[in-house]
Order: sequence, then structure tokens, then C-alpha cells
Amino acid sequence: MNQANTSQTFATMRGWCRTNAKEGSQQCEPVPSNNESYKDIFFNSNIGNTEREIETEVSRGFKRRHKGRFLKGPIPMPLIAAAAKLPGQSLALYLAVHHQTALAGKQQVTLPSGLLVEMGINRDAKARGLRHLENAGLIRVERVRGRSVRVSLSIPHDTD
Repeated sequence: MNQANTSQTFATMRGWCRTNAKEGSQQCEPVPSNNESYKDIFFNSNIGNTEREIETEVSRGFKRRHKGRFLKGPIPMPLIAAAAKLPGQSLALYLAVHHQTALAGKQQVTLPSGLLVEMGINRDAKARGLRHLENAGLIRVERVRGRSVRVSLSIPHDTD
């Protein structure tokens, strides 16, 4: 087999080199065009390499966590009623605090802006709601200049 036939056979087999190479020309390196990447060239060739994702316990846990937000209970009805009687979005903010403490598994938490946006609570409503909830004794708020507000649920003295 002469060099021109060898070059053409090799190029056709690999799928990345010119098939009309002339005798004496140099073999080209596998360089991706604008429409393909190195991964396309090496892994999607006809060699039989297949790539598939294997589900692990970690990936299954990730899918479970990202199905949507939830509210973990029980929350005593008198506490919900007390928050509902407060002005503005105090009830929504109280539920956000409860959600975040249950999710984080900590007594004292910060309120992520993404959660508040989902609940329709802006910065001003958050500040007013925290004051109302704190004055009603439903939460405790720790304010430190230059840091996010840290909030914890108050332990109710009487929920009858």
C-alpha cells in the first residue's frame, strides 16, 4: 500500500484528518473544528467507547434535596395564630424562620435572600417582620453591625 492510500485509510478510520492528503504531506494532528471538541473526537469515535452516568447515593440524595422546599412540622397552632395576627408579612417570615431552622438543624440561623424572594419578602418587610415577631416573643434576633441578622425561634412559655 502506498503512502497516499495509507493516509486516506487512516484519516477515514479516525474521522479527523483530511482524506485528500497528497503524497509527501504531513499527517495532521487531531484538532477540533468549530463544531466539535476534543471529547467529540476521542470519545465519540467508532472505537466503541460509551459514557454513562452511574447513580450513587450522593446523587440520589442531591435529587431528593432539590425537589422543592417543604415545611417541617409540627408547628403549634397558637404560634401560627399569633404570627398571623401581626401586621404585614410576619406570618410568612415566621414560617421562613421555622423552615430554615428545621433545614439547617441549628437553633440560630440566617435567612437566605433566595428563600425570602420565593416568599415575596423584601428587605424592608423582613426588617419590619423581624421587629414584630421579636416584640411578640415568637423569635429572638441577634443583630451585629456588618453581619447578617441571626434569628432563632423562641421557646413558647404557654401555647394553650
